[in-house]
Amino acid sequence: MSALESSVELGGGRRAAYEVIGEGEPLLYFQGGPGLSAVPLRDDARLLSDRFAVHLIEPHGLGGSTPPADPSSYDDVGHARFYDEVRRALGLERATIMGLSFGGTVALCYAALFPEVAVRCVSIAGRATGEEVAGDESAEEMERFLTRHAQAPWYPSARIVWDEWTERALAAENAADLDAMMAEVLPLYMAHPERPSVEALIEKWRADGRSDLAATKAWEGGLWQTLDVRPLLAQIECPTLVLVGALDMICGPAQGQVIAQGVAQAEVVTVPDCGHFIPGEAPDEFRTAVLAFCDRHAVR
Repeated sequence: MSALESSVELGGGRRAAYEVIGEGEPLLYFQGGPGLSAVPLRDDARLLSDRFAVHLIEPHGLGGSTPPADPSSYDDVGHARFYDEVRRALGLERATIMGLSFGGTVALCYAALFPEVAVRCVSIAGRATGEEVAGDESAEEMERFLTRHAQAPWYPSARIVWDEWTERALAAENAADLDAMMAEVLPLYMAHPERPSVEALIEKWRADGRSDLAATKAWEGGLWQTLDVRPLLAQIECPTLVLVGALDMICGPAQGQVIAQGVAQAEVVTVPDCGHFIPGEAPDEFRTAVLAFCDRHAVR
C-alpha cells in the first residue's frame, strides 16, 4: 500500500491527504467504512479518468488526514462536512459527488447539505438506514445473500467474524485487528468470490485496505445502528444515480429502493449478478452506467 500523493492544509493546523486521477470535470469520490483508506479506490477512479479529474480524499483520521476532535463526527454528516472543507481548500467550485458503500451514504448527505456544489450525485452501494432502523425486508435480503455462500470452505470462519463483528471491533486494540477481520469477511461482499478476477480484487483490497480504529469504534458504538439519512434525501436537488448490486448483501436492492423513494431526481441502476463492490466486480457496467447518467445530465 502507498499513501495518497498530496496533502492540503485545513484550518487549525489540520491537513487532508488527497490524490487526483484523470483530467476533466471535478469529481469527489468518497470511500466506505467508515474508517477505510481511499487507496483501494484508485482503480475505480481510473475507469472514469478520461472524463473526470477524480479526487480521492483520505477520510479524517487516516493516511495523513487529521482526525476529528469529536468522535461523533465520524458519522455521515461529519464526513460530508470534512470533505467539503477539503474541497474549499483545493479551490474547487462545483463537482460531481460520488461514494462507495458508506461513502455512497456520505455522497447523498453531501448533496443534501451542499446543493450549491453538487451538480450530480452517484451513490454506489449506499445505505439509507442502520440495522436498528432498517425494516424486515433489508434484514431478510442480507441473510438470503449471505447464505448463498454457505457451501464455500471459507464461509464458516467468515460468518463467525461477520456475526461477531461489532463485539470484536469494540474489543480491538489496534487497527491491524480490524484489517484481519476485514480480510476474513471480504468474500461475503462479493457475488462470486471464486471467479479469478474477483479473487484478485479481494487480494488487492486485503493488501491496500487500512482501517481507522477510532472511526470503527465510533461507528460500531452506535453510529451504525442508528444511521438514518432519509430525512436528508428530500433536500437533494441534483440528479442522483443509485447504483445497486443485485446480490449485495448489505446495501442491496431493498436499501436502493429506500434511497430512490426519497430523492426527487433519482435513477436506479441494478447491476445483475453483482455484489457490493460494483466498480471492481463489474467495471464495464459501472463505467457505462456512470457515463450514460452524466451524459443525460450534462453540466451547463
